Amino acid sequence: MERYIRNENIRRYRKLLEEEKDEEKRNTIRKLLAEEEAKEAPLSPSEQDERHL
Repeated sequence: MERYIRNENIRRYRKLLEEEKDEEKRNTIRKLLAEEEAKEAPLSPSEQDERHL
């Protein structure tokens, strides 16, 4: 379920970036998009170990 929400957020942020003209808002959207994309990145071995603690 988390993956679905993350993917929908990414899709939404990309669409907003296409439509938004205000540079300040675009910067906020870019930040949100980067945060969501970072959640998709595979976990490093140390991060995987931390999740299992």
